[in-house]
Amino acid sequence: MVIMGVELAAAAAVFIFVSALFLLLLARPSTARAVERRLGMMNRAAPVQAAIEGSGFLRSGASSLPAFSRMLAKSSWADKATLDLQRAGLALKVSEYFLLRGLLAVLVGFLVLLLTHGSGIGFFLTIGAAVVGFMIPSWYVAHLRSRRINTINGQLVETLQLISNSLRSGFAFTQAVEMAAKQLQPPIQDELTRFIQENALGAKTDEALEAMADRTGSYDVEMMVTTIVVQRTTGGNLSEILDIVAETIRERERLQGEIKALTASQRLTGLVLSVYPLGLGLLFVIVAPSLMKVLWQDPAGRILLVTALILQGLGILAINRILRLDV
Repeated sequence: MVIMGVELAAAAAVFIFVSALFLLLLARPSTARAVERRLGMMNRAAPVQAAIEGSGFLRSGASSLPAFSRMLAKSSWADKATLDLQRAGLALKVSEYFLLRGLLAVLVGFLVLLLTHGSGIGFFLTIGAAVVGFMIPSWYVAHLRSRRINTINGQLVETLQLISNSLRSGFAFTQAVEMAAKQLQPPIQDELTRFIQENALGAKTDEALEAMADRTGSYDVEMMVTTIVVQRTTGGNLSEILDIVAETIRERERLQGEIKALTASQRLTGLVLSVYPLGLGLLFVIVAPSLMKVLWQDPAGRILLVTALILQGLGILAINRILRLDV
């Protein structure tokens, strides 16, 4: 009991320390953050290449971890993380993002180490838990990125129609984009507004458009930008071209909806197959704990448990891969 009390106290101390450190690093005044974001948006248009690479937004302003930021400045994986954060719509700096991942890895790994009492199999479980803790923020960012891209794609047909109507009324392209931005909602409104700001500060229209496509990570936006850039080079009626692109995107959305409807049963089956073993194991732990305790008390049982979890994870990945259809 005394040992368990010490372990729980140590775990609580680590959790409080990690939480306090993270909050301290991020607890900058909201006003200062707002000023940094606005100054960063104005400064991004100067180096257009930085905007195209998608790194200007999150690297602008003072970092709460300057030394760590300098260490990450020239790494390619930091650039990828910057773009992922930007596509997810998060205002975290890259240094703060990687610090959060590291802290979660240490916290989760330490808690598992305490629970397993530092046994042989517990060491491997600790490493696995630390990896999972390190990946949790990445999975959350990927979820937010996917949700934001889907939202942008859902707004794109309306955006193209607004721009096309403005062009028919005699407005220039940038004016048409500005009018559309005033009538739309975020996140597409934010991207169009940023395009207008970069263009007003001297960035070439084609480069600002390509930067917007790179920031969003949307195939539909990339298709729209490619169409506009080609039209600006070869000529043609941009209003009619945008109408064709809007119709193409609308048909893609309809086809994606049909595919989701046709594969609903398969996706439900995949979900059941993914959850069933875990749910069944939890049920046995509650109903017959004496039968299940062999899995974490006996060395062979621990090996079987770890193997089963690994195979279950691989099976879930395989099912998701099979059911993923790109249109």
